[in-house]
Amino acid sequence: MRVPRAAAIVLDYDRGLSVPPARWPRLRGGVSANIEPLPWDILQALALVDGLAGDGGEFWARYCDVLLPAPERLTLPMCWEPQRLAQLQHRAIAAAAEAQQDRLMGMFPELMEPLAADVPSWFQWAFACVRSRAFRAGADAFAFVPFLDLANHADAPQAVPPAPAGASAAASPPPPSNQVANADFRASPPASGADEAGAGEYFELYALRDIAPGEEVTISYAGPEGYTNQRFMAQYGFVPVGGNTADRVSLELTPEMQAAPLDLAVLQELLGDALFMSALRGSDPYLTAALKSLPLADSGGGSGSASAESVRTAAALLQQVEAQLAEGSTTLEADEQLLGGPEGRALAESDPRQVAAVAYRIERKRLLGKAAALLRAYARG
Repeated sequence: MRVPRAAAIVLDYDRGLSVPPARWPRLRGGVSANIEPLPWDILQALALVDGLAGDGGEFWARYCDVLLPAPERLTLPMCWEPQRLAQLQHRAIAAAAEAQQDRLMGMFPELMEPLAADVPSWFQWAFACVRSRAFRAGADAFAFVPFLDLANHADAPQAVPPAPAGASAAASPPPPSNQVANADFRASPPASGADEAGAGEYFELYALRDIAPGEEVTISYAGPEGYTNQRFMAQYGFVPVGGNTADRVSLELTPEMQAAPLDLAVLQELLGDALFMSALRGSDPYLTAALKSLPLADSGGGSGSASAESVRTAAALLQQVEAQLAEGSTTLEADEQLLGGPEGRALAESDPRQVAAVAYRIERKRLLGKAAALLRAYARG
């Protein structure tokens, strides 16, 4: 599937601005303003406001109105007011969202008027669409490409969860093909015999493997290394459901903890071989992510008993994890019940933002619970 460059909104710091013929007053004003150059994502957000207002031509007016999500259905936290941010039950991601709102307000206060009490401004809407849909189109180029931006996420091909530090690598069975991205984006290469200036005349969504008729075309939003759930939520408004091996528990490691890491051999003995191997293979993604979050060292399979110093490290880390769990104002069981069954499906239709918030805190509580169980067992010595 190809889309001409002339139909897209492209900011290339080497080749300049490329947009369809139209006025684009906010975008052009932002590009030419005699102030500190605006970053590409802000400029593209101004372009989408132009598009919605009809100042980017008929096509972009219809595209923004019909195919981009309505402001009240955006699930990125930077579009939420404080009461809704509190549903995430995570102060760090809520604070980051509020900081992003303050940034936008400082740049364009006249565009930041909320559409309603619980509905973001048009500028928040535009910036959220850019943040979740635009892609890099070169070393210093960024594109918002209509239709290609509709592809959903799947895992990166050949993404293998890395083993915890100090552990030997273990063979991992590949995930099912329907969970792996089957396509990717690219800008067109220069035509045969042409120089680099001829590159990028169109953008295309191309297949990475044979795709069966009726099969959904998906791309990886995160790349082979993956993103944490906090980044997924902040940038795309969702988290992978059922565990994410790239997720991490945020822990503050003091010099004392770094000098006395947890012994991998002790953890292997506590878990047993079957659970430990499932963590290495990523078949228990919460366990994999929990282990990868901890400071670990390989003792070479010594006595199997933890040192007193590493036990103190585990106890101190457990306090941090329990403090994070205490941020939750609902139980994991209540959250899971809220999204389960027909009630959850109805909620997804009526309030996708609440569903996204609950899914985020479910995944966070599951990971924190797994990390707490590991640390609790280790701290008992």
